[in-house]
Amino acid sequence: MEAHYPLLAGGLRVLEPDGRLTPEVGLAAHFEGITSLLVIDLEMSGSNAQMHEVLDIGAVRVSLKPGLPEEASWGSRVKPRHIGNAIPGALKVVGYNARAWRDALELEDAIARFAAMGAGSLITGWGIGQDMAFLVESLRRVAVPWPFAPVALDVQPIARRLLRDTGHVDRFNLGHVADRLGIGRMGEHGALPDAFATYDVLVKLIERAAAG
Repeated sequence: MEAHYPLLAGGLRVLEPDGRLTPEVGLAAHFEGITSLLVIDLEMSGSNAQMHEVLDIGAVRVSLKPGLPEEASWGSRVKPRHIGNAIPGALKVVGYNARAWRDALELEDAIARFAAMGAGSLITGWGIGQDMAFLVESLRRVAVPWPFAPVALDVQPIARRLLRDTGHVDRFNLGHVADRLGIGRMGEHGALPDAFATYDVLVKLIERAAAG
């Protein structure tokens, strides 16, 4: 797996102590001491991390070993506290309605489960900027210090590097790339299905790199 660290480093971002993204690009050396990735996706009630809320959270923890074997997965809807601030279009995308979210977890419980599952792992996602902003804000709201690795991995720039000249990928959103790589998706705009899709894309990208 170490042979692929330079490739993966193309998507690494160094974080502030609280998890906020910095402009600093990571290096292969930043993988030292990290044994797992936590591939995540969040679905939100809007685009502003200070005003809006996480409504759905999903994560797949994988070992940083050859093949990136899956270790665990988890997802849950999260109960909103200020649904009146939500953007109607965002609620439509995630499929929110009060009945469906009746058994959703409180934010404190969801973050506790999420943090315990991924403690020390390298947060990994697709176009991670917005997800990272909401994750940092959610941790702040429940007073939980950043429990993950001090770098994060964005799979999207890795895909751009490997696929931009292939001629069969013309846009780099997760659904299109997953479809072009022959990855079946388990759902649309659900946090856990999208986390699995990101994980599957990452595995395919590493396989392509290994094949030259």
